[in-house]
Amino acid sequence: MRFKRQARFIFTDTSRKRAALRRKQQRERDAMPLFADQIAAGQPCEDDVMQARAEAWGEQERRDRSRRARDWRSARATLAAMSRKERRVLRRAWNCAPYPADPSNLSGFLHSYRLGRFSLDDLPFPLTRTDPHGRRRVNFFDMKGSTMFMTILQARDIAAAPSNHTPEERLAAYHHLQKAAAKNKDRCRGNQDRVLSAALYLKLEDTQAQTHA
Repeated sequence: MRFKRQARFIFTDTSRKRAALRRKQQRERDAMPLFADQIAAGQPCEDDVMQARAEAWGEQERRDRSRRARDWRSARATLAAMSRKERRVLRRAWNCAPYPADPSNLSGFLHSYRLGRFSLDDLPFPLTRTDPHGRRRVNFFDMKGSTMFMTILQARDIAAAPSNHTPEERLAAYHHLQKAAAKNKDRCRGNQDRVLSAALYLKLEDTQAQTHA
């Protein structure tokens, strides 16, 4: 399953952080000038503050990673409790989801399915594999180097019956409809072309699968 690793960050002791601390402590003394000496005596030294911040940072990192691991286990348990067909389809869909592979997103995706917001036969996005950040691994919308030519009428015919045409024709028709809709001064006809291209978009995962099989 798609999984996005949590980045590790280490607290760094920098001159800018120390300068900011000195300004903060100075403001505290300036706020009560009659007690400036007593306030200064109670203020920790820079080294102690930096050490305490580093320890607090590390502890927060550990808590965050533990919480994230619990969320992953909970989401995977939810998926494991579903039927065999549901697990197969939803796992494939998760591997193609257009958002980061975080446990919160997986839980939300499964929750939406359980609420009936989409079905196994009507997934909310095309099934083209994405990386852990939700980006498509292969940009099958890229038309660089394509020499295929077609008229707008041909593109509309392809969008009306995409299964009767090759993957390359479907891809070219999608781009042609997109461009035609953007340039058409007839807003009604342009919107119709956008609807056609949107319907064709859902078939483009077949283009990617066949082209890069």
